[in-house]
Amino acid sequence: MCCSQAFTLLTFLLVFHLHTIQCVSRIKFTNLQCVALDKPFADFAYCKLKALARDKVALSLRVKLFQVPVNNVSLNVESFKKYNGYRPYLVNVTTNFCDFLRHKKRLAFLDIIFQFLEKYSNINHTCPFDHDIIVDKLILMPKYFSMLPVPAGEYRLRIVVGAYNDWKAVVNIFVQIWE
Repeated sequence: MCCSQAFTLLTFLLVFHLHTIQCVSRIKFTNLQCVALDKPFADFAYCKLKALARDKVALSLRVKLFQVPVNNVSLNVESFKKYNGYRPYLVNVTTNFCDFLRHKKRLAFLDIIFQFLEKYSNINHTCPFDHDIIVDKLILMPKYFSMLPVPAGEYRLRIVVGAYNDWKAVVNIFVQIWE
């Protein structure tokens, strides 16, 4: 098979795959788990979901920082899709969060998540962080995911946060998507 035939086949498969994935029409949080790994450094004041309607759930959390200012933050974001248990799906990114805040376009997936997260949180500035981290009444909307090819199903987003080269907290966010 020559290069042009391989390219044509690859293009066809990609277009076919993208056409089989339908647009997200409904999405909601189903569960939330927050674990502080270093309680003398930081702890969760609250970590909760509140049902507002049948398919509308708000996420709220507050992390109390005990050793401020924090100017070295690491972040690992991994997505999972449920198939007989949660299996890795599409994304596993580890980055220096302070650098990411200065250059958001370098990591497109995180930038998409951060675009709607910053509207509901106080994480809308670069390092250092010298205050509690708050996410208040974050509600997922299908329009937030128009840039991502995400099929219907159940997902888990695991966010591991570290500071000074030591993991400090894990947040597992469970989401359901359907057409």
